[in-house]
Amino acid sequence: MFTEWKSIYRMPKPRGRNPDLYAATHGRILAAARALFAARGHDAVATPELAAAAGVAQGSLFHHFGSKRDLFIAVHDAVQLELIGRIDAAAAVEADPWRRFGAIWRAYLDATADEAIRRVLLLDGPRVIGLEALRARDRETAFAFLLGEVEGLQALGLLPGVPARALAVLLFGALDQAAFEMADFPQDQALRAALVEAMAAMMKALRKG
Repeated sequence: MFTEWKSIYRMPKPRGRNPDLYAATHGRILAAARALFAARGHDAVATPELAAAAGVAQGSLFHHFGSKRDLFIAVHDAVQLELIGRIDAAAAVEADPWRRFGAIWRAYLDATADEAIRRVLLLDGPRVIGLEALRARDRETAFAFLLGEVEGLQALGLLPGVPARALAVLLFGALDQAAFEMADFPQDQALRAALVEAMAAMMKALRKG
């Protein structure tokens, strides 16, 4: 379902004489960085700490990832794949197109409670990677998928016959802004419940038929 999303998140090809060792070291660095970035954020983690947590020299870390920023991007992509997996699983159990769409957006908002998704994707990602770069990725992946869902619901007569891209932009923006609010105020369960309720009400108001 989300194969087109996953195509941009690929582990680099192993280099050197021992590809298994390269892959194992690469994975160990990535796992250590994921844990540290998720717990404390990009800026609070220094490169020597990343190398020590992975059990490698700094030179090895830079051999696998050219910079701390490059390592963060790799972690970001790995966390993004986890989010895609959650959405994929939530959508797969719903045969009804309208309920499926509801499962998709609810899974996205629910996932913001995960600290790695919150900190890596929502708090640090736009700043460290750059909002322009992330928006370009989204247009080819997450937004493209949402647009396809909107077009499918319109074809079934379940959404208004306005320009599909414009409607998808508005829905995408609403979901992203809700996710950012949840990320900024992670302990505010009343806010989280209100945003989910408001999104459900908005979708109910949009539904035709």
